[in-house]
Amino acid sequence: MTYCTKEEIRNLTGLTDVEASDDQLDQIITDAVNLVDAYTGQSWSPSYNNYSKIQTITRFIAISLIYESLPQTPEVNEKAQRYHEKAMRMLDALRGFNTGLRVL
Repeated sequence: MTYCTKEEIRNLTGLTDVEASDDQLDQIITDAVNLVDAYTGQSWSPSYNNYSKIQTITRFIAISLIYESLPQTPEVNEKAQRYHEKAMRMLDALRGFNTGLRVL
C-alpha cells in the first residue's frame, strides 16, 4: 500500500516529469513506505487513527529522497535535510505514541 501519490509529491515539490520521472517517483514512494513501515514496525491502514500522520511522514520522506536524487546545490541539500528532519521528528513522536510512551 502506498501512503502518498506521485501527484502529491509533484504538487509539493513543483518537480516536473523531466526532473523526476514517474518510475523514479514510484520507486521513491515505495522506499519511503518501506522506511515508515520498518521504523514503526507495522504496515498502516486508512482505518488506523494515525494514518493521516503516516501519510504526511511518507510525503516528507519521499520529498527528502527525491531532493537527494537531484543534482546537489545548497538549496536542494537544505530542502532534503529539512524534510528528512521533519519526518524523523514526527516518526519519533508517533513511535513513542505507539509504544505507550508519552512524548511531550
